[in-house]
Amino acid sequence: MDLLASQLELNSSRNLFLCFSQYSACLTAGCLPTNSKWRENLLNLYARISLCRTINRSLDYFACLSRIRKYGLGQNDLASPRLTRSLTLTNSLCDLIYYPAECIAWLCEANVFGANRSSRPFRLLSLACWLSNIIVSIIGNTLKLIKYKKLLKTKRNKHEHTTDKSSLMTPLSEMYKCMLTLVNNFCFLLNCIHWLAIPGFLWSGKLPVFMVGLCGTLATLCNIIKMLI
Repeated sequence: MDLLASQLELNSSRNLFLCFSQYSACLTAGCLPTNSKWRENLLNLYARISLCRTINRSLDYFACLSRIRKYGLGQNDLASPRLTRSLTLTNSLCDLIYYPAECIAWLCEANVFGANRSSRPFRLLSLACWLSNIIVSIIGNTLKLIKYKKLLKTKRNKHEHTTDKSSLMTPLSEMYKCMLTLVNNFCFLLNCIHWLAIPGFLWSGKLPVFMVGLCGTLATLCNIIKMLI
Protein backbone atom coordinates (compact mmCIF):
# COMPACT_ATOMS: atom_id res chain seq x y z
CA MET A 1 0.00 0.00 0.00
CA ASP A 2 2.81 2.41 0.95
CA LEU A 3 4.67 1.62 -2.28
CA LEU A 4 1.54 2.26 -4.38
CA ALA A 5 0.86 5.52 -2.53
CA SER A 6 4.44 6.76 -3.06
CA GLN A 7 4.32 5.89 -6.76
CA LEU A 8 0.98 7.66 -7.29
CA GLU A 9 2.48 10.82 -5.81
CA LEU A 10 4.61 11.02 -8.97
CA ASN A 11 2.86 12.67 -11.92
CA SER A 12 4.28 10.12 -14.40
CA SER A 13 2.99 7.17 -12.36
CA ARG A 14 -0.40 8.84 -11.88
CA ASN A 15 -0.69 9.39 -15.63
CA LEU A 16 0.22 5.74 -16.29
CA PHE A 17 -2.47 4.60 -13.85
CA LEU A 18 -5.09 6.84 -15.51
CA CYS A 19 -3.98 5.76 -18.97
CA PHE A 20 -4.21 2.07 -18.10
CA SER A 21 -7.64 2.61 -16.49
CA GLN A 22 -8.85 4.57 -19.53
CA TYR A 23 -7.86 2.00 -22.14
CA SER A 24 -8.84 -0.98 -19.99
CA ALA A 25 -12.36 0.48 -19.80
CA CYS A 26 -12.35 0.94 -23.59
CA LEU A 27 -11.05 -2.61 -24.16
CA THR A 28 -13.69 -4.11 -21.85
CA ALA A 29 -16.44 -2.06 -23.52
CA GLY A 30 -15.29 -3.33 -26.91
CA CYS A 31 -15.82 -6.92 -25.73
CA LEU A 32 -19.46 -6.26 -24.81
CA PRO A 33 -22.51 -6.24 -27.15
CA THR A 34 -23.35 -2.87 -28.69
CA ASN A 35 -26.73 -2.74 -26.93
CA SER A 36 -25.24 -3.49 -23.50
CA LYS A 37 -25.77 -0.92 -20.75
CA TRP A 38 -22.37 -1.79 -19.28
CA ARG A 39 -20.73 -0.98 -22.62
CA GLU A 40 -22.30 2.50 -22.54
CA ASN A 41 -21.20 3.01 -18.92
CA LEU A 42 -17.63 1.92 -19.63
CA LEU A 43 -17.37 4.16 -22.71
CA ASN A 44 -18.61 7.04 -20.59
CA LEU A 45 -15.91 6.24 -18.01
CA TYR A 46 -13.34 6.06 -20.82
CA ALA A 47 -14.38 9.54 -22.02
CA ARG A 48 -14.28 10.97 -18.48
CA ILE A 49 -10.77 9.65 -17.80
CA SER A 50 -9.64 10.92 -21.21
CA LEU A 51 -10.88 14.39 -20.29
CA CYS A 52 -9.10 14.17 -16.92
CA ARG A 53 -5.83 13.27 -18.68
CA THR A 54 -6.29 16.13 -21.17
CA ILE A 55 -6.62 18.67 -18.34
CA ASN A 56 -3.68 17.13 -16.49
CA ARG A 57 -1.58 17.15 -19.68
CA SER A 58 -2.16 20.88 -20.20
CA LEU A 59 -0.08 21.51 -17.07
CA ASP A 60 2.86 19.69 -18.67
CA TYR A 61 3.31 22.58 -21.10
CA PHE A 62 5.44 24.49 -18.59
CA ALA A 63 7.80 21.53 -18.18
CA CYS A 64 7.88 21.27 -21.99
CA LEU A 65 8.84 24.95 -22.35
CA SER A 66 11.57 24.55 -19.71
CA ARG A 67 13.01 21.50 -21.48
CA ILE A 68 12.97 23.26 -24.86
CA ARG A 69 14.59 26.38 -23.40
CA LYS A 70 17.42 24.33 -21.87
CA TYR A 71 18.06 22.32 -25.04
CA GLY A 72 17.77 25.30 -27.40
CA LEU A 73 19.11 24.39 -30.83
CA GLY A 74 21.28 21.63 -29.40
CA GLN A 75 24.41 23.76 -28.95
CA ASN A 76 25.33 21.78 -25.81
CA ASP A 77 24.63 18.43 -27.45
CA LEU A 78 27.25 18.48 -30.17
CA ALA A 79 28.48 15.03 -29.11
CA SER A 80 25.26 13.51 -30.48
CA PRO A 81 24.92 12.79 -34.22
CA ARG A 82 23.31 15.50 -36.33
CA LEU A 83 20.33 13.27 -37.12
CA THR A 84 19.68 12.70 -33.39
CA ARG A 85 19.77 16.45 -32.72
CA SER A 86 17.43 17.06 -35.68
CA LEU A 87 14.97 14.49 -34.33
CA THR A 88 15.09 16.10 -30.88
CA LEU A 89 14.45 19.55 -32.36
CA THR A 90 11.54 18.21 -34.43
CA ASN A 91 10.09 16.60 -31.32
CA SER A 92 10.45 19.88 -29.40
CA LEU A 93 8.73 21.87 -32.15
CA CYS A 94 5.83 19.40 -32.26
CA ASP A 95 5.49 19.55 -28.46
CA LEU A 96 5.52 23.34 -28.60
CA ILE A 97 2.46 23.27 -30.88
CA TYR A 98 0.74 20.15 -29.51
CA TYR A 99 -0.04 21.28 -25.96
CA PRO A 100 -1.73 24.64 -26.74
CA ALA A 101 -3.55 23.14 -29.76
CA GLU A 102 -5.02 20.35 -27.62
CA CYS A 103 -5.90 22.80 -24.85
CA ILE A 104 -7.71 25.15 -27.27
CA ALA A 105 -9.56 22.16 -28.79
CA TRP A 106 -10.70 21.15 -25.31
CA LEU A 107 -11.85 24.72 -24.55
CA CYS A 108 -13.80 24.81 -27.83
CA GLU A 109 -15.49 21.50 -26.98
CA ALA A 110 -16.41 22.95 -23.58
CA ASN A 111 -18.08 25.91 -25.43
CA VAL A 112 -15.79 28.42 -23.70
CA PHE A 113 -15.49 30.39 -26.96
CA GLY A 114 -19.16 29.99 -27.87
CA ALA A 115 -21.29 27.14 -29.15
CA ASN A 116 -20.43 27.79 -32.82
CA ARG A 117 -16.64 27.52 -32.41
CA SER A 118 -15.43 24.23 -33.93
CA SER A 119 -12.63 22.32 -32.21
CA ARG A 120 -11.86 20.28 -35.34
CA PRO A 121 -8.94 22.41 -36.73
CA PHE A 122 -7.16 22.48 -33.36
CA ARG A 123 -7.87 18.78 -32.74
CA LEU A 124 -6.40 17.91 -36.15
CA LEU A 125 -3.35 20.08 -35.45
CA SER A 126 -2.71 18.44 -32.08
CA LEU A 127 -3.12 14.95 -33.56
CA ALA A 128 -0.80 15.83 -36.47
CA CYS A 129 1.85 16.95 -33.95
CA TRP A 130 1.37 13.76 -31.94
CA LEU A 131 1.65 11.66 -35.12
CA SER A 132 4.88 13.48 -36.02
CA ASN A 133 6.25 12.79 -32.53
CA ILE A 134 5.41 9.10 -32.87
CA ILE A 135 7.19 8.88 -36.23
CA VAL A 136 10.23 10.73 -34.79
CA SER A 137 10.26 8.32 -31.84
CA ILE A 138 10.09 5.30 -34.16
CA ILE A 139 13.06 6.57 -36.18
CA GLY A 140 15.06 7.50 -33.07
CA ASN A 141 14.43 4.24 -31.23
CA THR A 142 15.15 2.16 -34.34
CA LEU A 143 18.55 3.88 -34.60
CA LYS A 144 19.16 3.29 -30.88
CA LEU A 145 18.19 -0.37 -31.23
CA ILE A 146 20.69 -0.83 -34.05
CA LYS A 147 23.40 0.95 -32.02
CA TYR A 148 22.85 -1.15 -28.90
CA LYS A 149 22.64 -4.33 -30.96
CA LYS A 150 26.09 -3.59 -32.43
CA LEU A 151 27.43 -2.70 -28.98
CA LEU A 152 26.05 -5.92 -27.52
CA LYS A 153 27.62 -7.97 -30.32
CA THR A 154 30.99 -6.27 -29.74
CA LYS A 155 30.86 -6.90 -25.99
CA ARG A 156 29.83 -10.53 -26.50
CA ASN A 157 32.79 -11.10 -28.81
CA LYS A 158 35.07 -9.46 -26.26
CA HIS A 159 33.77 -11.47 -23.29
CA GLU A 160 32.99 -14.78 -24.98
CA HIS A 161 35.85 -16.47 -23.14
CA THR A 162 35.09 -14.96 -19.73
CA THR A 163 32.47 -15.79 -17.12
CA ASP A 164 31.77 -12.13 -16.25
CA LYS A 165 28.75 -11.13 -18.30
CA SER A 166 27.73 -8.11 -16.19
CA SER A 167 28.88 -5.62 -18.84
CA LEU A 168 26.30 -7.08 -21.24
CA MET A 169 23.39 -6.11 -19.01
CA THR A 170 23.37 -2.38 -19.86
CA PRO A 171 23.12 -2.68 -23.68
CA LEU A 172 20.69 -5.60 -23.29
CA SER A 173 18.47 -3.58 -20.95
CA GLU A 174 18.55 -0.60 -23.32
CA MET A 175 17.63 -2.86 -26.24
CA TYR A 176 14.59 -4.14 -24.35
CA LYS A 177 13.55 -0.57 -23.54
CA CYS A 178 13.88 0.43 -27.22
CA MET A 179 11.76 -2.54 -28.31
CA LEU A 180 9.09 -1.75 -25.73
CA THR A 181 9.06 1.89 -26.85
CA LEU A 182 8.67 0.79 -30.48
CA VAL A 183 5.70 -1.45 -29.58
CA ASN A 184 4.23 1.53 -27.69
CA ASN A 185 4.81 3.78 -30.72
CA PHE A 186 3.18 1.43 -33.21
CA CYS A 187 0.15 0.88 -30.94
CA PHE A 188 -0.41 4.62 -30.55
CA LEU A 189 0.28 5.11 -34.28
CA LEU A 190 -2.76 2.93 -35.00
CA ASN A 191 -4.94 4.93 -32.60
CA CYS A 192 -3.63 8.34 -33.70
CA ILE A 193 -4.42 7.74 -37.38
CA HIS A 194 -7.84 6.39 -36.37
CA TRP A 195 -8.60 9.55 -34.35
CA LEU A 196 -7.62 11.83 -37.23
CA ALA A 197 -10.92 10.70 -38.79
CA ILE A 198 -9.91 11.86 -42.28
CA PRO A 199 -12.10 10.03 -44.84
CA GLY A 200 -10.09 7.74 -47.11
CA PHE A 201 -6.81 8.15 -45.17
CA LEU A 202 -5.54 4.65 -44.31
CA TRP A 203 -7.66 3.25 -41.42
CA SER A 204 -8.68 6.70 -40.20
CA GLY A 205 -11.97 6.50 -38.28
CA LYS A 206 -12.32 2.76 -38.96
CA LEU A 207 -10.92 1.02 -35.86
CA PRO A 208 -13.49 -0.71 -33.63
CA VAL A 209 -13.71 0.21 -29.94
CA PHE A 210 -12.06 -3.10 -28.98
CA MET A 211 -9.00 -2.37 -31.16
CA VAL A 212 -8.61 1.17 -29.76
CA GLY A 213 -8.71 -0.22 -26.22
CA LEU A 214 -6.33 -3.08 -27.04
CA CYS A 215 -3.73 -0.77 -28.64
CA GLY A 216 -3.91 1.69 -25.77
CA THR A 217 -3.69 -1.03 -23.11
CA LEU A 218 -0.68 -2.70 -24.79
CA ALA A 219 1.07 0.67 -25.20
CA THR A 220 0.54 1.49 -21.51
CA LEU A 221 1.73 -1.96 -20.40
CA CYS A 222 4.94 -1.36 -22.38
CA ASN A 223 5.52 1.86 -20.43
CA ILE A 224 4.87 0.08 -17.11
CA ILE A 225 7.34 -2.69 -17.98
CA LYS A 226 9.94 -0.07 -18.97
CA MET A 227 9.64 1.50 -15.52
CA LEU A 228 10.33 -1.90 -13.93
CA ILE A 229 13.41 -2.74 -16.02
